[in-house]
Formats: sequence, C-alpha cells, structure tokens
Amino acid sequence: MKVTVICDSRYGSTLTLAQEIAAGAEGAGAEVRLRRVALAEPEFSVDTARADFLHAQAEYKALPQACADDLVWARGIVWGSPTRYGLMSTPLRAFIDEVAPLWRQGALIGKVGAAFTSTGGMHSGNEMTLLSLLLPFMQHGMLLAGVPHSVPELVHTRKGGSPYGASAVTGFNGGLPVDDNEKAIARALGARVARLAGQLVPEPASVELAARSIAKE
Repeated sequence: MKVTVICDSRYGSTLTLAQEIAAGAEGAGAEVRLRRVALAEPEFSVDTARADFLHAQAEYKALPQACADDLVWARGIVWGSPTRYGLMSTPLRAFIDEVAPLWRQGALIGKVGAAFTSTGGMHSGNEMTLLSLLLPFMQHGMLLAGVPHSVPELVHTRKGGSPYGASAVTGFNGGLPVDDNEKAIARALGARVARLAGQLVPEPASVELAARSIAKE
C-alpha cells in the first residue's frame, strides 16, 4: 500500500486537500509520499503580497518536488491543482507531460488514480477539472477511484466535494478555508485509494513493444 499525492497550490487550498488525502491514506495503512510540482511564476490573478499566499507558499515550497520515480514507486497516485478555466493548472500539466516516458514503458498500467481540485465558485469548473485530471490516468491504463455517496459528507456538503474526486470552493478571492466536509471527503478519497491500491496488482507492460509487434504483422 504505497500512495503518492502530488499537488500544485497558490493560497493553500489544494495543499490542504493534498494533506487530508495523505492523512486518509496513512490512516488506512499506506506509506505515503506527499510531493509538489516544479515551482513556477504565479498566474496574473494571484496576489503574491497576501499573507495567506506567503504562508502557503512557504509550506508548499518545503515539499519535495515530484518526479517519475514517485509514480513508479506508488500503487496509488492522486494528483490535483487549482482550476484554471475548467482545466488543470499549467505546472501540473507540465509534470504530466514530463513523465510521458512512463506511458511508453507501460509502467503505470493497473495502478489506481484519483484527483482533487479547488475553485473560486460552485460553478467555476471544478468537476470539469477533475475529469480532465482523470483522463491521463486512463491513458496510462490505470484504474480510477472516486468518492462514493456512502461517504456521509458527500451527501451533506454545500460547498466542495464530488463523486469524481475531492474539491474545495474557496471564493473568488481564494479566501474561504477548506471546510470540515471538504476535508472529510478528501480523507475518504485517500483512504479509498490506499485500500484499492492494496487489493490490486499492477500489470506493467511495454507500449513500445506492443507497437513493434503490430508493425511486424
């Protein structure tokens, strides 16, 4: 039961979700690596002088940077970022592109994938972002984990949380904290990924080799 959690964060909301997911996985007995993506200049809309940004970035920058080995090591992978126009952030997308050699190796086939995000508003694209975050897992031949409605907080939440993954609604200035329901949903997702990762056996197989075998026919 090894789980890697990878996040991108500005004011700390996605970092908080990542920490809760990691705690949920650890509580289910998993060994966890919590990682960040490569540092990048914040988007134009981010207020870099705000105290919460400075505090969150100090904590965020202290995390080890994610690498391909963190994905190979894990049996469950959970990644997330703030929502940007209904899509994942550019730094997380850059990391996903960076580990493309793992796709050719088929190194992640049969592992478990899950996602999380934060958005300014209830209808700012959080579920679209979650779906976009899940698509690369499918390309890697992984199995997807969401949050079932048997999690009570998912039924009662009035802000973030989704069957497609964990999420938080932070207000358009990013100032709303991640609430108790959102944290509980994130922990439940982490625990579920850990349990599933412990039940499944990865089945790595070379995509390059498969391509060559077709070419010979």
